[in-house]
Amino acid sequence: MAGNSLHVVVVGAGVLGASTAWHLARQGARVTVLEREAGLAQGVTGHSYGWVGTASRLPSADPERFSLEQQALAEYARLGRTLGPLPVAAQGALVWLDSEQETLALLAEQQAAGVRMCAVARERIGELEPALVRAPELALWAPDEFALEPDLLARQLLAAAQAHGARLVVDCEVQALSLRGARICGVRTAEAVITADVVVLANAIGAGKLSAALDMRLPVFEDPAVLLRFDARPVPLRHLLYGQSLELRPGLGAGLVSAADFPGQDRLQALGQACLDEIRRLLHPSLELSLRSLHAVSRPKTVDGLPLRRFLPGVEGLYVNVAHPGVILAPLLGRLASEEILGAYR
Repeated sequence: MAGNSLHVVVVGAGVLGASTAWHLARQGARVTVLEREAGLAQGVTGHSYGWVGTASRLPSADPERFSLEQQALAEYARLGRTLGPLPVAAQGALVWLDSEQETLALLAEQQAAGVRMCAVARERIGELEPALVRAPELALWAPDEFALEPDLLARQLLAAAQAHGARLVVDCEVQALSLRGARICGVRTAEAVITADVVVLANAIGAGKLSAALDMRLPVFEDPAVLLRFDARPVPLRHLLYGQSLELRPGLGAGLVSAADFPGQDRLQALGQACLDEIRRLLHPSLELSLRSLHAVSRPKTVDGLPLRRFLPGVEGLYVNVAHPGVILAPLLGRLASEEILGAYR
């Protein structure tokens, strides 16, 4: 079974599901994408920060993951050539850690790993970010890092998949997986059973819940984080910033975006105010700034920190594609999943 005779149901229309669907459809598979929400990219993808890069981390802390993400970054050039302009909100990142010694250690490791990065002094920092009034003495400039809007990327991938014949169904929650013996034969929704030769679970934590009903436990757990969006007039930043206890970038077209660890439900509003105060201290005082939205979302993380991308044992035709960070890895994992699935049915 190959080409357009293979019907694949992709569960989840976030960025990983969208990438998987696009890669499958452009290789000739019949693809149906099922999304639980009435709108697109309203879950983990819609509340992801969207930093595409590795400049804020020591490669030695997790060499395998770092290497995988470097491979994934190369996929974005191919993606842009194929899809056209991507929804990039900022190009280039300024990074500094708590001390110059730590910052220079990060630089040494990044350069040894082949990342294009250099140290810049305060004068150059001011040229890159004129609105930054609390600039450090030293920061790292990573020109190849960028940020994009993950929800728009998912929509772009889904539209491209549809152009290749994929079908997208929203407001359609998969309640269970349908089996015929030890083989997948489709999925069950509230309205119907949708038949399939292969089912791809790309629905983050939901993948674990569906597979658990078949007595399969996926090594996936929830790790909450917070995405904050600010209205800002004028938009004061040109690039990504990582420093001063902040992750901060411009939004595409307007505002600022920040990401933070989840402090607990009872401290969410305090977190919003603390971030607002820190941005006001960091940037020019003439900036008009207000908190627009604050969302906590449960990221799907794997026990070993590496993507969960494979056919699941014991049920023929059941595939899982779950990873964090999904935005960085989506182009690569979508292609690899497509190749593995289509290769298995040639």
